[in-house]
Amino acid sequence: MQSPRIMVMGVGNILLSDEGLGVRFLEELAKKPLPDNVELLEGGTAGLELVHLIKEVDFLIIVDAINARTEPGSLFRFQPGDLQVFPEEYEVSFHQVGILEVLTLAKVLGQAPETLIFGVQPKLLEWGMNISPEIQALFPQLADIVCNEIDSIQRDGQFSPSQVK
Repeated sequence: MQSPRIMVMGVGNILLSDEGLGVRFLEELAKKPLPDNVELLEGGTAGLELVHLIKEVDFLIIVDAINARTEPGSLFRFQPGDLQVFPEEYEVSFHQVGILEVLTLAKVLGQAPETLIFGVQPKLLEWGMNISPEIQALFPQLADIVCNEIDSIQRDGQFSPSQVK
């Protein structure tokens, strides 16, 4: 049986401190021993051009900043279909073309992978290249959580049923 193609995509603007946490997180994840069928991709603030990058993937795990107006470092785990659970005042992405539009277009094209999103409440959203210490401190725990998801896909062919709140 062929291993599923798994992509972990970090999204965000690395020039706006914690807004770039998804991209910066990939550096932490890259320290882990990952299976050969796992690809790490810096999605940055790229928009619809990401569609062609995800169409060959079976499972997509996205890490991004999410403004839920809650405690910095709060972690959210959801799938695109879960987004009706978020009140309208939550900003699921800070980017011009959000990752959800990319996934919607991929779905329309019949090429959307199974997707899981980890959103992290940022602390700082000002100009600067550094991630705040509170968010940086979350990265090792988040790397373990993402690796557990990869293990679940490898073992069961699906995301784990557990929920992070």
